Amino acid sequence: MKKKFVALALILLTCTINFSCDGNRASQAKSLYNFKISLDSWNNLKHSNENSYSYTVSSRSVFGSGTNTSITVLDGKVTSRVYEAYTLYNEVSGNYLGFENRIVLEAYTESYETLGTHTSGAPALTIDELYNTCLSEYLSVDPDDNHVTFNYDSNNIIENCYYVPDGCMDDCAVGVSLSNFEWLTDNPVSIAHSKQENFN
Repeated sequence: MKKKFVALALILLTCTINFSCDGNRASQAKSLYNFKISLDSWNNLKHSNENSYSYTVSSRSVFGSGTNTSITVLDGKVTSRVYEAYTLYNEVSGNYLGFENRIVLEAYTESYETLGTHTSGAPALTIDELYNTCLSEYLSVDPDDNHVTFNYDSNNIIENCYYVPDGCMDDCAVGVSLSNFEWLTDNPVSIAHSKQENFN
């Protein structure tokens, strides 16, 4: 990942020196800068919190469908994955239902022993792996054709990493959006066993 970041960091340096980046290149440069801040913070935080946490990867469509994949990581290893796909519309009546009354289309829970046995849902990755994926697959796309975004949350932990192809109008983001990040420092094993995600 270091070689990839060094190469992409030259974009940031060029923009800083020349002040000549267009909108997409400026966005990529800013995203790379924020990525470095976030990654440095993460490398410090994970060690002070036993590298145990949970988070949710969500996707939303303008047409009313969505998914949530909740990942639990204990001591740096993924131990469970919980998935739900839903729609906010009644396909028969066409009525909008709202999130509380959503129709669940698919759901599953994977334990450590059954991780990866389902094809749907976000992959069972640690946050470290998400940073690697973010840099290699999303932040490194050609800015001549894509608008890149990277944001971190109030604790400087990765929150959004994606790109949108130029000219695309609906459901265009390619990447990841995280929510509900939580450290499981206090007796993480019992928390993980007792915690059942219902996405409410």
